[in-house]
Amino acid sequence: MSEDNKTLNEIVSVLISERKRDYRNKIIFRIFVFVAFISLLIVAPMAKDINFSQPHIAVIEVNGLIASESQSSAENIIPLLKRASENVNTSVIIIKVNSGGGSATQSKIIHDEIIKIREETDKDIISIIEDVGASGGYYIAMAADEIFASETSIVGSIGVRLDSYDVRSFFNKLGIKSRTIYSGDNKLILDPFHELTLDQYTHVKKLTDQIHTQFISDLKKSRSDKLSANESIYSGLFYTGSEALSLGLIDGLSSLYDLKSDRYDNLPVQKYNRDNDILNQILKTSFHYLSQFSLN
Repeated sequence: MSEDNKTLNEIVSVLISERKRDYRNKIIFRIFVFVAFISLLIVAPMAKDINFSQPHIAVIEVNGLIASESQSSAENIIPLLKRASENVNTSVIIIKVNSGGGSATQSKIIHDEIIKIREETDKDIISIIEDVGASGGYYIAMAADEIFASETSIVGSIGVRLDSYDVRSFFNKLGIKSRTIYSGDNKLILDPFHELTLDQYTHVKKLTDQIHTQFISDLKKSRSDKLSANESIYSGLFYTGSEALSLGLIDGLSSLYDLKSDRYDNLPVQKYNRDNDILNQILKTSFHYLSQFSLN
């Protein structure tokens, strides 16, 4: 056999092997997608009913950034609150907060909904602050009947902020200039290439002051007979759980585990965010597998 024929045979052999491998991978991929789809169909309805038919403590977690597109948005949290309040087997609703805040609007919507549910149900609604319950996180927590935290939790930050940056000096050094075309004298009020005028600053400050005033008003409605007369609690300062207790920002120092044993006879804890977690875990596992699969 000539050297050329030998090389040609080797190339053909490699091509055939690759074609077989591609075909095999397609079959494996289709089987995997089918199994993943069937798993979602099976797990999704099961996740909604797992152990919710027995007396339990309903736990709803508010974690991380509170924003319209986050897991702690009003769209995600409010249905869980309603579901827990309507379940006859729910003995108490615990809102477990671990958030430094985010959107004032999302926080207030959730806060207002908790107030409504409190008026419609005889179930206790308790907030437990773990690491952080500050700003919007505290806004949500303060709507409950009672608030608990640990001695080392961070609590408070009753204030409002609106961020903007002035990057003109930096970009001037790079020789970069903004050429934004706009209409309306105040359209670029928060543009990082635009310097705020006194009137614009006054306008923005007025907005944050109005939101801050609403925050304080809701706090006083929720805890009017418990708050300290110390006005610094409205200044944006945050405190440890121990300090927050002395200022009336929380009702006690405790944890989910302590409350479970001390008040609720060690009833099982059911996490109402669970259905999202299970589905997310399946999707994460699927994507991880696919990423590994594509590299092979």
